[in-house]
Amino acid sequence: MQNRQPEKTSYTAAALLGYSDGPIKPSEDCDPLASRLGGRPLWLDPTSAVPERSTGICENCGGEMVMIVQAYVPLEDSAYDRSIYVWACNRRACAGKTGAAKAVRGHLLNKEYALKLVKRKRAASAKSKSAAKSKAALDTPAASATVPKFDFGSVWLSSDSGSTKSTGSGNKADRQAGSLFSGTFGSGSLFGGAASKSNESPTKSPTQDADQREDELLAKQLGQLDIIPEHAERVDWPEDISSVPAQYLEFDSEELADGYQLDERYRDHIDQAMELVAESARTREKKAGGTDEDEWADEKYERAERPKGTDVGFERFVRMVSQNPEQVMRYQFGGEPLLYSMQDETAQKLGVSKCDGDSDDDDEEEEEDEDSGNNSAGYQGWLHRRGYRSERLPRCEHCNGRRVYECQLMPALLSVLPLAAHAKPVVVSSGERLVGSQLLQTVDLGLEFGTVIVFVCENDCHGGLTGTDYLGKTASSMDRFSPAAYYNELVLVQMETHVE
Repeated sequence: MQNRQPEKTSYTAAALLGYSDGPIKPSEDCDPLASRLGGRPLWLDPTSAVPERSTGICENCGGEMVMIVQAYVPLEDSAYDRSIYVWACNRRACAGKTGAAKAVRGHLLNKEYALKLVKRKRAASAKSKSAAKSKAALDTPAASATVPKFDFGSVWLSSDSGSTKSTGSGNKADRQAGSLFSGTFGSGSLFGGAASKSNESPTKSPTQDADQREDELLAKQLGQLDIIPEHAERVDWPEDISSVPAQYLEFDSEELADGYQLDERYRDHIDQAMELVAESARTREKKAGGTDEDEWADEKYERAERPKGTDVGFERFVRMVSQNPEQVMRYQFGGEPLLYSMQDETAQKLGVSKCDGDSDDDDEEEEEDEDSGNNSAGYQGWLHRRGYRSERLPRCEHCNGRRVYECQLMPALLSVLPLAAHAKPVVVSSGERLVGSQLLQTVDLGLEFGTVIVFVCENDCHGGLTGTDYLGKTASSMDRFSPAAYYNELVLVQMETHVE
């Protein structure tokens, strides 16, 4: 079992970057809790449930998609082992279209970890109640007038050890004294402890009886409300599904050099792209009946450092990625995506302004961002200042929670996985003459994208159930949630060809 990663809930935290760590031998490709690129999907519990077969089918061409990522990404406060699966159609003609890329969130109850979470929550609740009672007692006028000013914890401890010396208000003594009463009344060693019943047969403690009664009541309530997740009839996937050879996926924290200046290897690429966008903007204005004065204004911007129509999002994308060009995945649950463009349909869905770069205010903000660019926080929050809100996206169909950013796939993935070699070109009938894009499809180079972004339920719900209370407090009460479960999540794709 792998170590659970810490929960990543703040967009100010550094992103994790995923890298290919070499091929996986077919004989070793069997761990469902290992993060991988390519390969066949390994289900969390193949004996209980798997996703619907339609998950791996392209909604455009009806062909099989290939799994490009399976990432094991459990959350600290979740009782479930958790993986994200991402599929994409490996036909160039389908790239970027709705239904040509899909993502699934998989859950498998980790009962041992779930019991630890329940125990931790009960301890925190007991501590909170104890603190509230202590505060209420001290705030009572009558009590405050009669309570002596000495450390009760020290007195209890000293009487227990035979000493009458007070140790003042030491925190250690307070914690030790408090632990005598931190559990449910009657469960401590001072009340009906194990010593007085050492010769008797084991029986359930009052706490265990109360937990069992509470679990039975909870199960009945869940059943009446009909919110216990139902698992669809299992349909196995065929053995010969389309796939590419698997590779290990390793994560490391993102590190950016001071100012994260553009890598010179990408200078020509970004300059060319900026010129194309500027040319596209001029063409649109001419078609809209722009005046000669408008054309000269465009020439003015062309000579500026950032021409009118420049895609500021793409410029920042290249600048960030050039610091770690081998990254194939970015991960930051609840963070902000690194948008490939701020001028396409995806950016509009997220409410991001185009930021053409022809504003003095925008230039000033850009300089401020450069100054804070010695770590990934130089980008985090940047999209929020430009209108980014995930609230605009479709909500979770199970709990109605918001969808938040979790991860995205990067262009380097296209060179790491042999997608072109495994692309299936269009079958041409004998004697049929093809031209243009049809001819291009017969020599299909496979999947392409600028970035593939995955948004998931912010609550990481289990069929609409959130938190841990519904699990109950005993191992037996959790059994009904043991089968694996899979939930469809939202995928947005930004293409390299976003320029009109």
